[in-house]
Parts: sequence; structure tokens; C-alpha cells
Amino acid sequence: METISYIENNIQLGIKYDWDLIFRAYKALHCPDDVYNPVPALRSMIENNTKWYIGMSKRRIGKTTNFLLIGALLFWHYGTRTYYIRQRDDMIAPKNAGKLFDTINANGYIEKITDGLYNGVKYNAKQWFFVKRNEHGDIIDENPVPFCVMQSIQSAEDVKSVLNDPFGDWIIYDEFIGSSVYPNEFVDFFNLISTIKRLRQSAIINLLANTIDMYHIYFKEFCIADNVQKMRAGEKAIITTEMGTKVFVERIEQPAAAKRQDEIDKVLYYGFPNPKLGAITGDEWAVGCFQHIPDGDTHMIYQKLYIKYSNKLVRLDIVSHETLGLCVYAHWATYTYDDSIILTADERTDPRYKFKTGRGRLDQLLRRLFNENRVYYATNDVGMFIESYFGYIRKIRMY
Repeated sequence: METISYIENNIQLGIKYDWDLIFRAYKALHCPDDVYNPVPALRSMIENNTKWYIGMSKRRIGKTTNFLLIGALLFWHYGTRTYYIRQRDDMIAPKNAGKLFDTINANGYIEKITDGLYNGVKYNAKQWFFVKRNEHGDIIDENPVPFCVMQSIQSAEDVKSVLNDPFGDWIIYDEFIGSSVYPNEFVDFFNLISTIKRLRQSAIINLLANTIDMYHIYFKEFCIADNVQKMRAGEKAIITTEMGTKVFVERIEQPAAAKRQDEIDKVLYYGFPNPKLGAITGDEWAVGCFQHIPDGDTHMIYQKLYIKYSNKLVRLDIVSHETLGLCVYAHWATYTYDDSIILTADERTDPRYKFKTGRGRLDQLLRRLFNENRVYYATNDVGMFIESYFGYIRKIRMY
């Protein structure tokens, strides 16, 4: 354990970390060169006093494992605890989370980190502990202090008054782009961060995703949606919000060693012309090819309908095509009118707003036209935007 000093000599503000020490210790673990190395991003964050990290990539490049390794190093040198966050309680149940440290165990990293004092971990009641096992796998020694604690956003309110951890400075929200989104989830997430962090200025919060949805609602909430939508694989940026908060955002590119192996894998297994495989193959955003607005004469039926989502606006024109019949033409838009109808999943602060797809005849008509594939898009990114919106509103559910 290192000698601990505090920010401005005030224990309430948190530990003043020697990050170079942590980075050297991470390098000494000799992680393979085909997995993600978090050190360059973290170094840039420290230099720029940035506390938020958002990283997105395809699967199988070791993001979660290596962020957990940084957490284990912080615990060994400073007593800092990792808080591993998932969306729901069932995601941190033993049947789903019990293998979280399997890769770390298999590669002997705990033994390297602790200079042989411990050689593995064990899980108990949403907490992880360093342990020493003999050749038969029996635990012969155990650190009584957990180095990692698991929490869910679903239970944020339950722990608000009971959780008080002065060591919870390394926070990982894994799979933040998930299969569902809850009403007010972003605020619940921030309430949980506040409960863990308290007044400390030493905490770093990391959001990791293995799925790439450029229109995901979290990007809007972090005020980085426009930036993220322009990012390509390998690009990174520190984005400062209007209120001065800095967010490090990274579209993680595969390490060169992994890319060579994946090129072989792609040919053997994924060589199909479907752009939506991008999140698996490591190509650009997982976008699809959508049917474009066809040629031919049309008669405008209705052009006051919009979708507002993730800081962007699309107009849905209901038209009658000379041969295709009733259709929807979808275009990017920049403004609405006093008599517009605006579909949204945001707060309804305007009487023009209708939640999700509205109700009654409008809802029925849209459902029919979408179900019958009678929707045509000005561009593929309009199609991706609408697909993301409908995916999002389908995911909205109560805890």
C-alpha cells in the first residue's frame, strides 16, 4: 500500500493518485497486444482533468477485463474499490456475473498484482475478494476487504441512504448500451454515481459498450450526440459540455494483432454483405441499407408529423404514390411548426408532443405502414435514426 495523500490535503476530496505508478504496474502485467490498452486514454484524461470515460467497440477486445485490472491495481496500491455497475439486479446475480473475473484468474494477474500473496478471487454477496488457493483449489487465505462491489441502477434508490464508501473511486458501468432502457434511467444512474462518489473529486467513471448505436439516448443525455455520430473507428476526443464537464469519448479500434486474426475470422465466418454485422466484424457503425424514396408521382396526404430523438429531428410525410399506394417518406428536418405533431420519448413539455407513436388512428396508421414495409428513407442514416428510435421506445419499460 502506498503512502496516501489527499487532494488539497482534504480527505473529503479524495486520494491524490500517482497514476504513473498505476500505469507502470499495468505495463508490468504484460497483457497481450491483441487486447485493448486503457492507459493512453486514461493518461489523456488525467492530463486534462477529465472524470468521464465512454468507450465503444466490437466485442472480444478485452475492455472490461482491462478496466477491472486497473481497478485491482488501484485497490492493491491505494485500497480503492471498484464499483461494477449493470442496469438490472439480475445482471449482477451469480449466474450472470460469477464469471466476471475468469480471464483475470486464468492469466494469473492477481498473483502478479499482489506479488504472490494472493492468486485468485472469490465472489460473495455482490462482492469480490482476493484469495490464496492451494494446488487443490481450496482457499487458504483471503483478504477480508472487497476490492470490487457490484451494484445495479435498478437498486439505486435502495442504496441511497445506506451506501457510504470513501474508497469507491473506480466506477465501471458495463454494457451501458443494453437491450432495454428505463424511464429516467439516466437520472437514476447519476443518483447512484452521487451515492458512491459523495464529495470526492478523485473518482473516475467509465462507461463501456460492446454495441454501437450512434443515436443511443445516453449520448444525448451526455450532450455528445452530434460528436459521437461523426466518429469513426479509432477516433477519440475530449468533449466539453456547455456547463464545463469534460467527457472522453472513444470509438475503440481493434489492436493490430487482433485485427489480423479477425480478418481471418471474418472470411471464415462473417463474409456476408450485411452492414449490420459491423458491431461484430469491427467495421464502421452498425448501419443498414434502407429502401430509399422511389421515383414516381406522389400526392401529399400529410406533412406535419415528426420524430424528435437524440437531439435530431425527422419529418414523416404520408404520401400516396402512383403505384405503391400509401407510404411514408422520411427526411431529416431542422424545424417544426405550431401545428406539427411531434413523436418523442422525451418529457412532454409541449402539447404538440405525442409519446412514442401517439394514440388512436395515428398510431394504428404508422404501425400498419411500418409493418407493411411502406416506409422509404431519404438516406441510410435517416433509416438508422428511425430504427434506433423505434428500438428505444420498444425498450422503455418500468423496473
